[in-house]
Amino acid sequence: MSVYVGIDVHRKRSQVAVVTEDGAVQLNKNVVNSSEPFQRLIGDLPSGTPVAFEAAFGWSWLAGLLEDYGFEARLVHPAAVQGDRFGPAEERQGRRRDPGAAAARGPAPGGVARPATGSAAPRAAAAPGQPGPARHRAA
Repeated sequence: MSVYVGIDVHRKRSQVAVVTEDGAVQLNKNVVNSSEPFQRLIGDLPSGTPVAFEAAFGWSWLAGLLEDYGFEARLVHPAAVQGDRFGPAEERQGRRRDPGAAAARGPAPGGVARPATGSAAPRAAAAPGQPGPARHRAA
């Protein structure tokens, strides 16, 4: 049975997932960015196994490592990845929640409190087609 590997590359650690043809997750681990942890996780997979990883900062070391192992490395653009874009980390950070309740509470303590009329902050640049601050208006 064929497997596919997906790697979410970050600066210090990466999330590695191995999925079968039918979509069953065989492995889903967070590892330190180093050759030894990657060797332990995916080193026993057959040569030619497709490995997709996102085009994030600092990916060149991973491309070389995967090619050395004999994998078929595929660099993908993050926006091109389909499927559920929110994983457990995003859920913990509350990115899936409705902002309605938080928005109703108003700004956080120490935050910027602006009038509800929608007026700009003092010294803000005017939007295109709108008059600027009083000191810049033509007489």
